[in-house]
Amino acid sequence: MIEIKPIRSKEDYELALNSIAELWGAPSGTPQGDQLDVIATLVDAYEREHFPIGTPSAEAIAAFDEEQNQARHTTVEPQLKFQILKDPAGLFSFRLLRATEIVLHSETFATKDDAIRTIKLLQQDAAHSEIIDIAA
Repeated sequence: MIEIKPIRSKEDYELALNSIAELWGAPSGTPQGDQLDVIATLVDAYEREHFPIGTPSAEAIAAFDEEQNQARHTTVEPQLKFQILKDPAGLFSFRLLRATEIVLHSETFATKDDAIRTIKLLQQDAAHSEIIDIAA
């Protein structure tokens, strides 16, 4: 059984944090779970008094908002690209490109919509695919 006492110093605080680590995961409603609840409440009160988090200034809020907006607008260049082509006969196909290398060239499709539909199916199913080696 861990001794529960007020947190009055940095050393008491460290001991309380160690106690929380020992009791972590204790089921609620058990003696250990009750100890965890009480010690966590004491640590919370100590942290609120000794490590207060102030209200940010208007400048800090504006800087944070600007940083978040810039992060949202930063575009990541896709590693793989699908390029839709139309041949002289009016048929459509697509190529899968990585940088400047052609990875895959499709069969032809009667319409551009058919080619796009196939690309979308490939994009959805790629994460759930497997390689089956029958070339042995």
